[in-house]
Amino acid sequence: MSEGELPVGWATAQIGDLPAPEANSLTDGPFGSKLKSTHYVASGVRVVRLGNIGVGTFNDIDRAYIEESHYQELKKHAIGPGDLVVAALAEPVGRCCEIPKDIGPALVKADCLRFKPTQHIEPRFVMHWLNSPIGRKAVEELTHGIGRLRINIQDLKKAPIPLAPQAEQRRIVEKIEALTARSRRAREALDALPALIDRYRQSILAAAFRGDLTADWREAHPEVETATAFLARNGVRGEEVEAEDIPVKLPETWRWARLSDVAEVKGGLAKGKKRPAGVALESVPYLRVANVQRGFLDLSQVKEIEATAEEVEQLRLRRGDILFNEGGDRDKLGRGWVWSGEIDRCIHQNHVFRARLLSAEINPFLISHFGNTFGQKYFFGEGKQSVNLASISLSKLKAFPVPVIPPAEQVVLCARIEEALRRVEVFRAAWRSVSERLPALDQSILAKAFRGELVPQDPDDEPASVLLERIRAESVAAGEKPRRGRARKAG
Repeated sequence: MSEGELPVGWATAQIGDLPAPEANSLTDGPFGSKLKSTHYVASGVRVVRLGNIGVGTFNDIDRAYIEESHYQELKKHAIGPGDLVVAALAEPVGRCCEIPKDIGPALVKADCLRFKPTQHIEPRFVMHWLNSPIGRKAVEELTHGIGRLRINIQDLKKAPIPLAPQAEQRRIVEKIEALTARSRRAREALDALPALIDRYRQSILAAAFRGDLTADWREAHPEVETATAFLARNGVRGEEVEAEDIPVKLPETWRWARLSDVAEVKGGLAKGKKRPAGVALESVPYLRVANVQRGFLDLSQVKEIEATAEEVEQLRLRRGDILFNEGGDRDKLGRGWVWSGEIDRCIHQNHVFRARLLSAEINPFLISHFGNTFGQKYFFGEGKQSVNLASISLSKLKAFPVPVIPPAEQVVLCARIEEALRRVEVFRAAWRSVSERLPALDQSILAKAFRGELVPQDPDDEPASVLLERIRAESVAAGEKPRRGRARKAG
């Protein structure tokens, strides 16, 4: 920020102009063998690390401690309540927060810079500057390193800061924090929305499979072909299927069936499968567990596998195939979605099962929606847990009870589900849009603050240039060598 851009009464300074006139007011953490992870103990003196430094927030997580006797050897690196700590490494470099009042005895680790400003400077004014768009850019211009940028104490000392009169600093900090408190409350409310949106989505699907979404349609069409008649027409045995593991009661015109009654269920190709020598292989795309999510397919990274022409023919996915995951965490068993022909000549691995419906009158999306809602309890109960992973067998998937819905009602039900889920996605898109704008709002508040536009100025405030002279005089009195090229004043 040049002199001409500064508000009246402000002055340009450097961070190195502002430390308190005492030893180690600007210091970093101990490097090398002085402080290693092997020194950590269950309790004692707190070690402040990079992960604790948020953008304006102290992240009180991932706590580490050292013994009191070790702390006494490293006391020059001590940090206390109200001190600032600056990240010398990791994204974003130069982010800053204030140490909380209740931290107790503590010191900084390597790559954490402790800064205690002089009493004539509002610490949180400096913190907000370092976290502002212009302040962050100024620090980045002083970084060095390849790949992972970093700063050291000398770099930080050179970082410029537009300095307001002390009284205005306090007003700016109060205004920033009043406004960001409002955006923080908004963010907290927004953070709760995804779970509510997902719950609303699940409630729509639950209503669908209880028959609630089409109850009026059934009442208006009592003559419709029942699911039992539909299955008989397609050669499915008349035996009723029990669905005790699934907490839903079907309408009278619907019926339970095993998945294998209405679909061919097949496993996929094992990676590294042994074959006779000389067998011709081709490389084809295949779906893994990571590609098959609950209610959608993630095709951002589709790998290839070698397969014979016969294997490709047997396992090649067709539009309308329903995919179910065989393995993973227990609560993810059976999750899946419908293949819509997104990739040509794509097959599936052995940890992804495929169900190919025997009748075009059964909608695959309804079966998949059911598996992703009420089916979760069945898969969770029938899955087997190994040391690290759970799995569902092919036989258990074949026995999975699914609701068979009269074909005419399926058409109506699908349309109503799609319309309701479209509204859900409108909510989700609105949430995403607002969530993405909130950080920009906080940054715009900081940008306005350091342009002098956030609070009114008072002509009776002591100019920052006078404040800097007093700070310099105190530094000289404390025995520090005076710096040359002092800050420029504005106005």
